[in-house]
Amino acid sequence: MKTRLSTIARIVGCVSMLVAVAARADQPQPPRCESLQRLPHQVTLATLSNGLTVLVQENRTAPIATVRCFVKNTGSAYEGRYLGAGLSHVLEHVVAGGTTLSRTSKEFEKIVDGFGGATNAATSTDMTTYFISCPAQNVPTAIELLADTMQHTKFEPAEFDRELKVVRRELADGEVNRSRVLWTTLHQTVYTTHPARHPVIGYLDVLNATTKEAIVDFYHHRYVPNNQVFVVAGDVDASAVIRLVAKQYAGTPRSYETYVPFEDEPRQLSPREAIREMDGATYDMVFAWPTVKLSDPDLFALDVAAYILAEGESSRLVQRLKYQEQSALSVGAVSDTPHYVNGMFAVSAVSRPETWQKAADSILREVYRLRDELVQPDELAKAKNQKAAELVFARQTAEQEAESLGRNFLAASDPLFDDRYVEGIQKVTAEQVRDVARRYFVPERLNRVTIAPPGGAPTSAAKTADAAQQKIRLVRLPNGLRVLLKRRDDLPLVNLQAIVLGGSLVDDDATAGRAALVGAMLDMGTADHSARQIADYFDSIGAQFGMSAGRFTVLGGVTSLKADFPSAAALFAECFCRPTFPEAEYAKVQRLALGAIARRADDPYQEINELFAKSLPVGTPYHVLQGGTTESVQRLTAADLRAYHARYFVPDHTIVTVFGDIDPDAALPLVEKLFDGLKSVDDHRPAIRFNQSNALPETIVRHKTIAKPTAMALFGYPTPSILERQDYAAMTLLDAIMSGYSYPGGWLHEELRGEGLVYFVYAFQATGPVAGYFQILAQTRPDKLDEVVARVLRNVDRARQGKIDPDEFATAQRMVIALHAQQNTTIAGQAQEAALDELYGLGYDYRTTFDDRIRAVTLPDVVRAAQKYFGRPHVLVTSSPEKKNEPPKK
Repeated sequence: MKTRLSTIARIVGCVSMLVAVAARADQPQPPRCESLQRLPHQVTLATLSNGLTVLVQENRTAPIATVRCFVKNTGSAYEGRYLGAGLSHVLEHVVAGGTTLSRTSKEFEKIVDGFGGATNAATSTDMTTYFISCPAQNVPTAIELLADTMQHTKFEPAEFDRELKVVRRELADGEVNRSRVLWTTLHQTVYTTHPARHPVIGYLDVLNATTKEAIVDFYHHRYVPNNQVFVVAGDVDASAVIRLVAKQYAGTPRSYETYVPFEDEPRQLSPREAIREMDGATYDMVFAWPTVKLSDPDLFALDVAAYILAEGESSRLVQRLKYQEQSALSVGAVSDTPHYVNGMFAVSAVSRPETWQKAADSILREVYRLRDELVQPDELAKAKNQKAAELVFARQTAEQEAESLGRNFLAASDPLFDDRYVEGIQKVTAEQVRDVARRYFVPERLNRVTIAPPGGAPTSAAKTADAAQQKIRLVRLPNGLRVLLKRRDDLPLVNLQAIVLGGSLVDDDATAGRAALVGAMLDMGTADHSARQIADYFDSIGAQFGMSAGRFTVLGGVTSLKADFPSAAALFAECFCRPTFPEAEYAKVQRLALGAIARRADDPYQEINELFAKSLPVGTPYHVLQGGTTESVQRLTAADLRAYHARYFVPDHTIVTVFGDIDPDAALPLVEKLFDGLKSVDDHRPAIRFNQSNALPETIVRHKTIAKPTAMALFGYPTPSILERQDYAAMTLLDAIMSGYSYPGGWLHEELRGEGLVYFVYAFQATGPVAGYFQILAQTRPDKLDEVVARVLRNVDRARQGKIDPDEFATAQRMVIALHAQQNTTIAGQAQEAALDELYGLGYDYRTTFDDRIRAVTLPDVVRAAQKYFGRPHVLVTSSPEKKNEPPKK
């Protein structure tokens, strides 16, 4: 009996063991730990077989810990086809502490409160974060709670609707939050196509149109182990934590990988500005320039620059704006370099209405000053120490440690990226700070956002720029040289130009091309610098530099950063005043000029213009080909150019301009010193006249047979000089009526281009201080040439007969005034216009009266001008493959 009972007991025991094994086999198994890395600072990095990443930092300074889960490929930039809905933010509200398959939200709250924990969540553009901070002994419970919400949220309808209402309320509240509006507007200004432009919270209309099913689907697609990073920091054991996390993810397999492709934001090519009015009494403003991603080594120098500008009470902007000028209530700077898109360097400030413009000016000056000057060693050392200390202070709590580990891993795939970051910061040099400032802090890529009080919005940033300008100042030096100076300090740039009368005013058929060769040779060598050295210098400072010749002038100019202006001006003046015209360099320039002359035959436009010039009377400067002819250029020697320079580069016929970020009183002595080499000898002073006639004894019609399968027609009617102010203004309006102003339009374009008869057609006044010609140029098919000529002549007759509609005239006036205001807005353009006006006898401020002169013209004035100038003999030259008889004279 005893033996039998023992046997039965053994059988029962075996069955029990088999049942237990079978039960364990039915239970989901935790994922394996596939890799484990022990890193410095007691950090452990583990990857589980289901793709979940676990980061643990052991820190036993206090019996506390924090448990976090980062969900990557979420955030406003990663919402794919739901972009703009703010799905990630909605999920954060619903998932954080929400009901799961295991417990209700009330039960979750009771458990956390029971162990004295704290819980919250946050969403950004590129991730969502959830955390529970607790006593170290409660870490297993915190891990279980957080892992449960990351996998098993139930989406109870009542909770879902409640949180949607909260989000909608948050969206409405955001519309009255100045800071949120400021930075949202900035992102929408800097980013035009990249998803980073959309707010984390989304847009109310898009959210309202998004279904609950779409939000739940987003959760199931993105909240998967291989898309999550679990971080635990504090008084914990790393191995135990990894086992606990793995246990909570038992049965949750790896899912499809999430890949959200991004196209790079297009490079910004011009400045942008956004202005908005909101309730309040201050101006909130931010200035930003696109920069780089986190992976770019320039991020270190950019971060140092931000600290130099605005970190701490002793920083440049804080000292200047808050304490010296008292133009801002607060000011800050940040270099934001995300890992998924090029970031931005931003400076923000809050100012009172009476000081905001001054604050804006000062911010730009201090930012651009980084491009002009090397930062001082003590400033650089201070910024480096601040950055190093900041990262140490940011590791004082378990929460800070966990946040740093998770964000660094998601952004840089390195949980200890901060260590490498500090090393990079310590290697930054003053030269590197200046280099990044020069490459990134450029005016054409400035983004500017202003939040103004009601009724206080500026019309544009130009108003601030206008306040930074002074009127043009004319000074005549003892040697007779005229100097125009103008301060415009909205940008740290200075433009220097020198213009001397000459060109076709002093050249003829025998010397045609001489002035152009002089212009081309001015930077080809001096007694102290070779052509290569001159080019290398101006390239090395990033200056815009050039020498050339126009119809009536030889001119040169250089635009440089303010810090480089003294040395740039010195070398420029050396080239302009003391060129040596080296024989070897002249041989190269002469060959290039001859090649350009030969290439005229390749271009039907140049070909017809050459035929036109040759058809004009010899006495007019418009007959002289500016680039010369093969015969004239071959005859000219370097000695001829030296003689030209000695004879015509004299103070009486020269103007020097200095426009930009200058102190005129300081710039004037420099100009006087640098251009003292220009001397005027009274008995050899050249006579330059503006009274040459443009009259034609009879209408001239010529045709040239060419091999190209195209046809050209060029008409020329004698027109007034710019010195005949009333007639010139009237013909300017007639030009606008017939062919538009600056842009195609008017009768000719609408008729000929509109009917497909021409490739292009436009009119323009080829005139100057010497009366020139009102030209009409058209390119067409050879078989349409006669028809195009006839139609142009009919439109000329129409103008001469006064068949101009009053509405056409009024439109032309408005158009000319508006488009003229958009011309010559750079310091170089403004300086050249003022210099030429002064040189030609109109006065340097002639531009200021342009609008009044155009408004003073009446429709009868235009008709009288058309009758006066279109009723005279004219020139018509044509070209096409056909041999033609001369077109009919008109």
